Amino acid sequence: MKKLSTALVLAACIIAPLASNAADKKSEDNNANIAQAKGPIVHVTLKNRSDVSQDLMVQGKPMTLAANGEMKVNVPAGTQIMGTDGTVKLTIVKEYDHATASFR
Repeated sequence: MKKLSTALVLAACIIAPLASNAADKKSEDNNANIAQAKGPIVHVTLKNRSDVSQDLMVQGKPMTLAANGEMKVNVPAGTQIMGTDGTVKLTIVKEYDHATASFR
């Protein structure tokens, strides 16, 4: 009986780390499509100069920029502001700090 218990404990000790590593790898794969920008934080105002709201993706998060509206964002330099169709509308650079970027 003790041999069986010891064998079960050893099996659990071997399998648990393998399962944990598999879970970590899966979460890394899910985040692979979000580009992680690195650089100084840039404070930018996004301005929609059209009469239609615009859906954007900022750091992998969907945001809606209201018609003729403004939105302030604080993002690292290198961040890409994308349309929901995947097109890059703007790449933030450190020189844009405290500037306004307009969209139509």
